[in-house]
Amino acid sequence: MSLKYSILIMFGMAICSRSSAQSCSRSYFGGQWISEGDCGGPEMMSNIMRELEERAKDEKMKPTEKPTEKPTKKPTEKTTEKPTEKPTATPTKNPTVFQRRIKGDVDFNRNWTEYVIGFGSPEGDYWLGLDNLHEMTKDGKMELEINMIKKNGGTHMVAKYSVFSIGPGSDKYRLNISGYSGNATGDALSYYNYQFSTKDEDHDSTGTNCASEFGAGGWWYSGCGNSNLNGIFNGTGHKGIWWWSYFSDLLSFSEMKLWRKS
Repeated sequence: MSLKYSILIMFGMAICSRSSAQSCSRSYFGGQWISEGDCGGPEMMSNIMRELEERAKDEKMKPTEKPTEKPTKKPTEKTTEKPTEKPTATPTKNPTVFQRRIKGDVDFNRNWTEYVIGFGSPEGDYWLGLDNLHEMTKDGKMELEINMIKKNGGTHMVAKYSVFSIGPGSDKYRLNISGYSGNATGDALSYYNYQFSTKDEDHDSTGTNCASEFGAGGWWYSGCGNSNLNGIFNGTGHKGIWWWSYFSDLLSFSEMKLWRKS
């Protein structure tokens, strides 16, 4: 029994032993009211002693709390970090559109400088620019795909070339192309391999300016050729947009795009 509860028991006995000599007064003890001077007799004393003994017993039965031990830190193990691998560039699988005729809201009757720089919007009628074409194709790892829709009948035609590159400005952006396949009326480009011409820069093989004669759109003309994808939108005859034959293959849509070889 703890010292605290021994004192309480002795205090309770003292209260009852002297209560008979005092006038009766009420006080609260042990969870109930008692009257001094009477203390309820031996029965009350017995109840007080029992309650104090039970409290002492409960106190003794409480487990002794051990001081909280601080966890000991294990020494940090040194790990050898693997060197970060440098990411390798992978060729893009998405094509790059460099020519499109779809709405007719962009005039392709342009001069040399404009064809070198580019014009239009990638979302609509568009020409990427000869300087950009040269930079993108000079490594010889590009293929060309041309999608076309005939004005009469809506037939979809595709012309593909496994070899496509454009020379530098010093060589007037000469076309290098071969390896035709597809369902188009025929191969209307691969025999060209000529320099680019515009209405103010004539580099074709004829005595006339094919760009001016064929709607003033810049193109890789030879003897004014078998195609004119930068002609007048909805134009008629040889001044319109056509592939192979302007009599039978006038177009309402054309799109030229580059694919990087895998």
